[in-house]
Amino acid sequence: MSIDTLKFDLKGDMAFFKKPDINVRTYLTYNNIHKVALLGILGAIIGLKGYRNEELFGKNKRTYPEFYEKLNGLKVSIIPNSNKGYFRKKIQYFNNSVGYASKEEGGNLMVYEQWIEYPDWTIYLWNDGSVETSIWEKIEDYMIKGKSVYIPYLGKNDFPATIDKAEKVKMNKCEGTFINSVFIGELDCLNDEETLDDEPAYIFTEYAPVGMVENYNFYELKRTIYTNCKINKSSEDVYTDGKKVVSFF
Repeated sequence: MSIDTLKFDLKGDMAFFKKPDINVRTYLTYNNIHKVALLGILGAIIGLKGYRNEELFGKNKRTYPEFYEKLNGLKVSIIPNSNKGYFRKKIQYFNNSVGYASKEEGGNLMVYEQWIEYPDWTIYLWNDGSVETSIWEKIEDYMIKGKSVYIPYLGKNDFPATIDKAEKVKMNKCEGTFINSVFIGELDCLNDEETLDDEPAYIFTEYAPVGMVENYNFYELKRTIYTNCKINKSSEDVYTDGKKVVSFF
């Protein structure tokens, strides 16, 4: 079985994908761009609405933000272009003194954020029929021609995203003994005694958003894994373009 996909590189100088469950002084980031953030970037490119308060609350609220409502059925695959899947991070400190940011004395909110340095991913997109054809064709057209309605950014509007090398790629279904992308699974599916190219084993894993909860728009989290270990039980949606073996979710 073969499928038609859209492949592109996504990178920037900095990125910040805030973990919403942090209740400490420093706001932490997910290591990799997650599916919801990626769909948000695609929505911005083709002009779909994001998190608008008047549409998320009140009598006439939407079930989801428009970008997620239209794009959540899209299959994505994410390859981190970094050593063992890990990106270097640093803590940044700054003041937010706009007045309405904090009720602290002086109206000054001290913010500590963990930023990803020089993030770089290769992304594959696959529409298995879950997204309207007109929307999918618009994504392909805008990505390949470098067009955008809104400026795409990596978690914060301070961090514009660079998108290049967009192209259509045909992929064939294959066995996922070794997977070059992030995939959803559990650690018991890994065999760390056998690795890709017999290199030392490494495993990077984090619970990351793969969807949103209806009406409330909380993140739905699942374990994501990036590894060079042999996979005993892999995802069904595993494909290759002849160079990389990737898992879609």
